[in-house]
Amino acid sequence: MLLPLAAVLSMMHYEADVPTSGGDYVDVEFVVPAGTREIQIRHTDGSEAVILDWGVWSPEGFRGWGGGTEDAVIGIEQSSRSYLPGPITPGTWIVAIGKAKLDAAGGHYAIDVICRDDVTLAVRPKATYEPRVLATGRRWYKGDFHVHSAESGDANASFDQIATLARSRGLDFVNLSDHNTSSHLALAAAAQPAHADVLFLRGAEITTYAGHGNAVGLASYVDHRIGFRGRTIEGVLGDVAAQGALFIVNHPTLDLGDNCLGCAWLHPTTPWDQVAGLEILTGPWNLVERVFTPRALEMWDGLLADGHRIAAIGGSDDHRAGTGTGLTDSPIGSPTTLVLADELSEAAIMEGIRRGRTIVQLRGPDDPLVEMTVGDAQIGDETTAGIAEVAVRITGGAGTFVQLWRDGEKRAQVAVTSDAFRHTFEDEPGAGQQRRYRVELINDANNRLVVTSHIYVTGTDAGGGCCDGGAGTGTLLAALVPLALLVRRRRLAFPVRR
Repeated sequence: MLLPLAAVLSMMHYEADVPTSGGDYVDVEFVVPAGTREIQIRHTDGSEAVILDWGVWSPEGFRGWGGGTEDAVIGIEQSSRSYLPGPITPGTWIVAIGKAKLDAAGGHYAIDVICRDDVTLAVRPKATYEPRVLATGRRWYKGDFHVHSAESGDANASFDQIATLARSRGLDFVNLSDHNTSSHLALAAAAQPAHADVLFLRGAEITTYAGHGNAVGLASYVDHRIGFRGRTIEGVLGDVAAQGALFIVNHPTLDLGDNCLGCAWLHPTTPWDQVAGLEILTGPWNLVERVFTPRALEMWDGLLADGHRIAAIGGSDDHRAGTGTGLTDSPIGSPTTLVLADELSEAAIMEGIRRGRTIVQLRGPDDPLVEMTVGDAQIGDETTAGIAEVAVRITGGAGTFVQLWRDGEKRAQVAVTSDAFRHTFEDEPGAGQQRRYRVELINDANNRLVVTSHIYVTGTDAGGGCCDGGAGTGTLLAALVPLALLVRRRRLAFPVRR
């Protein structure tokens, strides 16, 4: 709500071409006079073919990144979405322009800066973040790691709408992932007490022109401007880690060109040891599972083969709290990520991701529950075994098929014949070999429905064979030994299946 207009202290106009050379960012300086309590910045890229992003830095540092073309208003107690309120220090400020998309000739910007002696925006409730435990007990907590509020310039969901939809879908948490800002954090902290059963995780989507990634547990803005003054992806992930936050690479193989600028992950020097999770599905299952998920899983398996422990993650990328009508819209919880945690708190959910304790229900929270153990080892654990007995328990999956995957290759598949289904796959890891096992659930059209993260098994000298989905192979081979001794002149006619 706008208050009565305040007196104008100064008005400034800046206009110039944006070159294709010189990096992805341009700074435009302006001077704020003493006595200013609110700054309004109008900006335009002036072309349908050109897309420019916009942010503001004060003498003290970051004040917001709005993207888009709407006006930015920065005030002492309240700012417009994506921008931080706070003191208005007289002196030189900066409008930072990002070259999201240029034509062959480059682009052109026009900026008007208006400084006022009073405020025009009504103050919204804010609070300081306080750690909260909304539930206790070790279990699989359901959530969505990719949810935008209206503090993203391309979204319109309120925190109440986000919590209401999440609650209606049986979710326990959402990770707030507004683009390149921290303006939502104080607003979400103020909204949290009204939602005692849905936890808001602090986060942001660090949106670069060569890839997007969600930070989880992020307390303040991390400079996303790769290439600006030597900024690197290593620096970005290092700053995320320095805050104790986790980094998830979003939609890494979703290359849609101009329809999603920078969506595919194309940072060749990514320090993958600082990446905690990778989205194996983003958005609507029926539209992108066939195209996106196989390539994302291939990338994931390659990173795991290189020794990186990265959890499977799913995110809706919801911008409208389920009210969107576009083809690519997906409501909060589609897909859903389950995290095995000791309680419903930000710290516990983060620890679950850190340890790789995740399961992704690709369509949403009503997908079957798929659980996997190897002995006492749960998803995310390491263990040893001569024969890896991968015990699977599936609830609500009758009519589907469960697959055992080892090191990125499918090893076996069996039909799920009941809604309370149990099965044990057997596989020989090989002495001294560390193998990673996951299970996937598919439908009769070979669409993936559920994908787990891994259990890591190091093989011992226990002997035995491998297996598939039948009764214990070791038992079968033991029964064959007497027969082989009696029929010495013939070779064993029961080769071990691999």
